[in-house]
Amino acid sequence: MLDQELHEATLEFARSLGQAPAVSAYRAATAALEADGGAQALLKDLRAQQETLVRLQQSGLSPTQLQIDALRRCQAIVRTNATIMAQLRARNDVKAFLPLAARYITSALGADYAQLVAPQSC
Repeated sequence: MLDQELHEATLEFARSLGQAPAVSAYRAATAALEADGGAQALLKDLRAQQETLVRLQQSGLSPTQLQIDALRRCQAIVRTNATIMAQLRARNDVKAFLPLAARYITSALGADYAQLVAPQSC
């Protein structure tokens, strides 16, 4: 009986958490980003340029000024993309919200929620 009650309470908590404004905004912004092919292409280009520079540095080489300038231009273009920036803001908002939710749960349970849900090591 308690298992079923706990299961129902867990599902209700998950539904409530999913409807929180920060979580809803994050989901919407992420869906918009996934649907925006131009934004996806910008992010792909940025990642490729970053990976190239990292590989160069890991191999002991220095990037050329042209490569650095290209990366900076790409970063500037990404910062002007409304879809990417909206998703980044929403991600930051949800990252700020979740610890507040965890503190509320900790208070309601009378136990440290973060420790209860943390992965256990061997």
